[in-house]
Amino acid sequence: MSSYTIAKEQFKQKSEIRKNLVTDNYRAFLLGALGVMCLLSLSCIAVVIKSGIFRDSSMCLSKIAHILCLVFLTLLAGYLIVKKETAGVMRYFMLFLLNVFIALFFSALVSSIYGLHGHSRQIALLASLTYFFSILLFLTIWLYQKQFIKESAITRTVTLLISAGVIIYTGAIIINLYRPVLFLITNDGIYSNSVEDYISITIDLFCLISLSAATLLSKLSRTRKLSFLCCIFSPVLFSVLSLNLEVLSRSISVWGLLTVVVMLPICLIFFNASDELEKNVLRHEKEQIELQVSAMISQMQPHFLYNSLSVIAALCEEDPGLAAKATNTFSDYLRENISFANKSDPISFSKELRHIKIYAWLETLRFPNKLSIEYDIKRDAFPVPALSVQPMVENAIRHGICKTRMGGTVKICSFDTDQYYIVTVSDNGAGFDASQAVDDGRQHLGIENTRYRIREMVGGSLDIVSAPGKGTTVTIKIPKRTL
Repeated sequence: MSSYTIAKEQFKQKSEIRKNLVTDNYRAFLLGALGVMCLLSLSCIAVVIKSGIFRDSSMCLSKIAHILCLVFLTLLAGYLIVKKETAGVMRYFMLFLLNVFIALFFSALVSSIYGLHGHSRQIALLASLTYFFSILLFLTIWLYQKQFIKESAITRTVTLLISAGVIIYTGAIIINLYRPVLFLITNDGIYSNSVEDYISITIDLFCLISLSAATLLSKLSRTRKLSFLCCIFSPVLFSVLSLNLEVLSRSISVWGLLTVVVMLPICLIFFNASDELEKNVLRHEKEQIELQVSAMISQMQPHFLYNSLSVIAALCEEDPGLAAKATNTFSDYLRENISFANKSDPISFSKELRHIKIYAWLETLRFPNKLSIEYDIKRDAFPVPALSVQPMVENAIRHGICKTRMGGTVKICSFDTDQYYIVTVSDNGAGFDASQAVDDGRQHLGIENTRYRIREMVGGSLDIVSAPGKGTTVTIKIPKRTL
């Protein structure tokens, strides 16, 4: 083993160790955060019980709602950590959950001591923290949402606008500690009527419009857009219903219960379910691509590869110039076959035809006196699935011409009618009884796979007409209306 290879392996091992170390440290941090969440939830329950759950009937349901929501968020975070679903973009989702938890924690503390005489300073400080983490929800949800949106001038602008809104609002919260601009807590521990909060509503609407615009202008699916919009509006509803004095004086306990206990959990569950759905879609697409690659590679029959190499080897002595040309052509064939295998979209028939001609020319080298190829191409500017016609030509040669003593001709035609583009591959070889099941399971699978791809990708059809001793004709029809 060379020194370069050894150094490369050592570097790879060190990189893997560093990656595992970072992952372990991250999981340790999450477990620590989960432990803190549990302690905070228990401490909040203790404070609420100590201060008296039923002390203020108008705030009773709000206190219960806060406790239930804190417990729910703790269980949800624990579930995600145990299931190890905190990698990649889910890290930003965990950040959003932690932000929601902290905002609710301070809000729960406010509700627990709200209205207590002589606690105005503590209530003001806790309310300031609640205000801060409530506005921070916009930034954390945007960091998560941004992972699913392609980086562009819009995403950079929204990030800048929301960051600026958070900074401005943070400044207003700090100022409020010395001069009331957002709220004022009286000596009786309640919100004062003398301060009207227009700054919170303005910043909320500013962030809401920015996030909504970025969501609606993105190329996300409708389900994903809906889930994001639900979570975008949730902190606004929470902020308006929980922190607005006029709403508070009109039985916020009922609306707070509906918002915190019902609205927020539904949003979070829907959010996580939507993420799982997207994972399943991506996994399905990956499996489809792998299946397609496997199917395409299987079209390169081993016997064809071996026989082509044998022909090239024989030509090296008989005709070196032709051997060199055959080698280059064989290389082009392999390159295009692998390239086509990675294509999930249709290609032009002109490209498929070029690949067919390469394959057919290599086969004529093997059977110079037995195989004849004819082309009648009137149209080639229409889409077909990659490697959908070439396997039909291969079947015509292998199962049609090669099974007869005298050989024969394979003819490839393409033309169009008013409604269809049509491709036919016909041979005058051995043929078979089309009404009987095909004995060669692999051949049958290849035909069915090709028929399925033609139907799903271009809305077309594949039909086979054959009779023993009379040859076979494969007809591919592609409707113009679907293109």
